[in-house]
Amino acid sequence: MTTTTRPFGAAFLVHETSPDQIVTPEDLGEEDRMLMQSFEDFAEREVGPHLDALAEGSAELSRSLFEKAAELGLFMAEVPEEYGGFDLNVLAITGICSVRSKLGSLGSLVYAHQGIGMLPLINFATEEQRERYLGPCMNGEIISAFALTEPGTGSDAMNITTRAVLNDEGTHYVVNGGKQWITNASWADIFIFFAKVDGEHFTAFILDGSSDGLTIGANERLLGQHGSSVAALSLEDVKIPVENLLGEIGKGHLVAFCTLNMGRLKLATNATSGARAAVEVAARYATERTQFGRPIGDFGLIQRKLADMASRAYAAEAVAWRTAGLVYHALESAKEDGRPSLDAKLATLSEFSAECAMAKVQTSEAYNDLADEAVQVFGGYGFSEEYPPARMYRDSRISRIYEGTNEICRLYAQRAILRRWWKGRLDFDGPIAALGETGDADASNTNTIENLKRVYFCLVRNVCGEVEQDKMFDAENQQLVASLADIAIEIFAAESILLRVAKGRSGRSADDHEFYEALVTIYLSRAGDRARQEANEILGALFSGAKLRSHLDEVGGWLPLPVNLIDRRAFVARAVLEGGGLPKSS
Repeated sequence: MTTTTRPFGAAFLVHETSPDQIVTPEDLGEEDRMLMQSFEDFAEREVGPHLDALAEGSAELSRSLFEKAAELGLFMAEVPEEYGGFDLNVLAITGICSVRSKLGSLGSLVYAHQGIGMLPLINFATEEQRERYLGPCMNGEIISAFALTEPGTGSDAMNITTRAVLNDEGTHYVVNGGKQWITNASWADIFIFFAKVDGEHFTAFILDGSSDGLTIGANERLLGQHGSSVAALSLEDVKIPVENLLGEIGKGHLVAFCTLNMGRLKLATNATSGARAAVEVAARYATERTQFGRPIGDFGLIQRKLADMASRAYAAEAVAWRTAGLVYHALESAKEDGRPSLDAKLATLSEFSAECAMAKVQTSEAYNDLADEAVQVFGGYGFSEEYPPARMYRDSRISRIYEGTNEICRLYAQRAILRRWWKGRLDFDGPIAALGETGDADASNTNTIENLKRVYFCLVRNVCGEVEQDKMFDAENQQLVASLADIAIEIFAAESILLRVAKGRSGRSADDHEFYEALVTIYLSRAGDRARQEANEILGALFSGAKLRSHLDEVGGWLPLPVNLIDRRAFVARAVLEGGGLPKSS
């Protein structure tokens, strides 16, 4: 494989990446760190003491804290300077998003407004619309919500049934239909709203929350995110002024997908903050809780949990920041007159849409699993609402559904990758042709990454050899496609943590070096196990008998051999216990 200096979508599969080509949390500049710290201080001092009250649904408190977040400039972050904003880059925004786990249910209000509520206005609004809506959104005077999902169309967003018909006077669109699962619905002053003009043309609008004929249902009783507002909308002959058309008729998909791809990138960072918090909470408790006369952190099974949690949290951060870096560098290179154009933004988010989807899957599942493990470390106390893991466990679950379910993200990512190959934009033919070369399973971590890529290309070759291209994405083949996606995700994550550790190696002590190398080895072992599991799924579905055995032997020759994880986990766990969690990025 060759090194590339100009990353493109899914390039990690076909090109070698050097450590200096990726972005890590440690790369955040001093000014951005200070801004990030101000939001962390806000979360700990202003929000932390009120988490229980927020969970009980205090609308007055939520609105008050929302306005304080506005005073800090949180909603100015992505707004261009000419409109009074900070115009921060993607990396700074990634840093700001990393405080979400400390906000409790306020995080839904704040980040749904700052992200999917405001980005369509920033990217697609007319000058008149920005003057009317963007300033008040930025200053916390009004709240914006994103209304796409309908009772019958969640993942199948393009098939919404809400209709908008231009009236005879040509002054308003008359809208009828309904929306479901709309975050901030009962608090929103405006909605970024999607309907089909004449039942055909998928289009975005700005809907006034006080419109006649608009009914907002009661807040849903949610599993987690208690205190947030999620409700349904019902529209009966609602009139939207023609000047509130957002973008162009029939091009609402650009508004939706641009916003959601960026939303997946942000959610990845949101999730990593929760994963890191789960490690911290579990480590502190394992130090304080004693059983059989000693802290439970001394016991091997707790150490195993803590080490695996630390490895997954660190890998999740590596994935989120690497993905943010890909988008950041592409946008920086596309700048014209100091800012990338809307077309450049759309092209960039499309280019790295597979990575955004994979980052969302990998980080959200790490967050959810680590919250579950934190409950387990706490034992019976973890099942009590009096202790942090219970809220973590409930609140983490939605991250696998937000911004497109993880199942849809898996299918989307793998479909995007395969289509790039079929269109000649990714060279899979070379790696597939080279599969006859023998890899060494018992070798360095770097070689493990290359061998996992061999496993992936071997399985791509087999799937594409057995399934017709025009039927690849049919419903009956989804399990095959998802298994390929899982291996690609593990390769991306394993390579990301390896590169992150390598990039920071020169500034570390010997003990620190040993700690981070152990994190990498633990994660690569997990990646190998996942690849083996998904390879068995694919090969077992495609082949049988002697042919199956032959393919299993081929794949098995590339999968990493077992290593001594017991000692490495004990070493990592002791460091995590002593430090009260993962070391902070510096």
